[in-house]
Amino acid sequence: MNSELSSLSTPAVRELPAWITAASTLEAIRLIELGARAGLVHQVTGMDQTNANRLYREIHRRPSPPGQAPFTDTWYLRSEYRMLHAALVWKLYQRFGQSEDRPARRLIDVYETYLFLVQEPQLDITHVAFVPDLIRSQLWIERDCTACHTPFPVPRVSTRVLCPGCRLHQSFRCSACGKARSGYRKGRRKTACPACGWRHLQ
Repeated sequence: MNSELSSLSTPAVRELPAWITAASTLEAIRLIELGARAGLVHQVTGMDQTNANRLYREIHRRPSPPGQAPFTDTWYLRSEYRMLHAALVWKLYQRFGQSEDRPARRLIDVYETYLFLVQEPQLDITHVAFVPDLIRSQLWIERDCTACHTPFPVPRVSTRVLCPGCRLHQSFRCSACGKARSGYRKGRRKTACPACGWRHLQ
């Protein structure tokens, strides 16, 4: 963050309405630094959309990218890794949900902790923010994994009984003998398990 913003002395910050507290302004700045668009900043901080756009431009020297916020879970369901990370994010929301901080502070805490815990993040801050909405709207529910017994979020209409972690684990195991094998890849021919000879799509 440049020196202008750190001192909160830029015209964009000085002209913010009086009802916006210094804390919410700092939260908005941090959200933008973490990759949030102006629309998400407006949603979680209550900052006026015009001022959120102005603050985004002041930080990044360009307008906030256009585009709608997520409104379905299709993007998550395209990848087991995304679902695994969504499950982690939901656990973090549950952990930080016991605090009395504002939604913006909670999102910052969850996303910063998520980035600290994973080496290759699968979710940006927009998709992290949408995970609890899927739970609150009851599009997703929690279900206990039949293998590891860990609760995990899953679409209400889904018949899945394994969490994403167990599903990924099994994809690298022979279904016949349970020995480790290379993962499944689309469009590849069948190969035999080196331990038992069972033929898998590879």
